[in-house]
Amino acid sequence: MPSPTNPPPGCKFQTRCPVAIDRCRIEEPKLETAGEEHKIACHRWEEPAD
Repeated sequence: MPSPTNPPPGCKFQTRCPVAIDRCRIEEPKLETAGEEHKIACHRWEEPAD
């Protein structure tokens, strides 16, 4: 688990996300709308699931 007082750069979930990529470690994802009442912040959310 990353330190809450000194988090790593990029996505705050990248240290425990099984699909994290290099971009996740560098750039924080923007909060986007994914449906009428759902928001998501992930670089990979639109990619098809394996």
